[in-house]
Amino acid sequence: MSSLEFSDVTVTFGHGSSSFDAVRRVSLVVPEGGILGLVGESGSGKSTLARAAVGLVEPSSGDILLDGSPVTHARGVAARQRQRIQMIFQDPQSCLDPRRTVGQSVDESLTALDRRRRQRPRPVVDRDTEIARLLETVNLDPDYAHRLPGALSGGQRQRVAIARALAAGPDVLLADEITSALDVSVQGSVLNLLRELQEALQLTVLFISHNLAVVRHVCERVAVMLHGEIVEEGHVLDVLEDPQHEYTKRLLAAVPQIGVPLFPADSR
Repeated sequence: MSSLEFSDVTVTFGHGSSSFDAVRRVSLVVPEGGILGLVGESGSGKSTLARAAVGLVEPSSGDILLDGSPVTHARGVAARQRQRIQMIFQDPQSCLDPRRTVGQSVDESLTALDRRRRQRPRPVVDRDTEIARLLETVNLDPDYAHRLPGALSGGQRQRVAIARALAAGPDVLLADEITSALDVSVQGSVLNLLRELQEALQLTVLFISHNLAVVRHVCERVAVMLHGEIVEEGHVLDVLEDPQHEYTKRLLAAVPQIGVPLFPADSR
């Protein structure tokens, strides 16, 4: 099991008078083998923080630590260690080449894993066996290895994206709104799959969502983000049942409740 720590991280976009902090002095620990939820409205900085962890953007200050070792601005061997952090995106199309089969996409991650471990490339038979095993792990038939992403449903593509992330041998998963683009009918199965994988593989997970009901179901701890800053953090039940920050209270008040009209009669 591994821990992921953000230490006083700031991510700035732009230059001079047009610059702005998308993430501002965030300190946050995703504990070993746990699931930490990160919630906030669009533009709050959640995805930017996750992208910084995998090197898609670089912090302007602060450090990101994997098991206590900095991976910020990592190069060489340290950069390979950063591959132990894998991100699953809201839209699986963003990490799946439409011209490559499912098997080829998963195989790319296997190749990266062999390089990181400084192993010789595996024989084709072994690679095919591992691809089939990974697809079965995410509840897909191994025959899907021969299909293109465009021939799959949204839920199936997201499962392939999870398999591709697992193929890289991660210790930490960053799940960025992984069900928000899916039909409600398949959201639950993907969330249950994530929980099962986290427990079976002892993964450390940062689960990003705007859906507080989902966070309550999936996560043990939660952090609330507003304008690039963490404004509240704690055990998920403590935060969601007794919020201390006004922004958290507003988020909870905006969640639709059964039997409560969205628009009071006197507001029409």
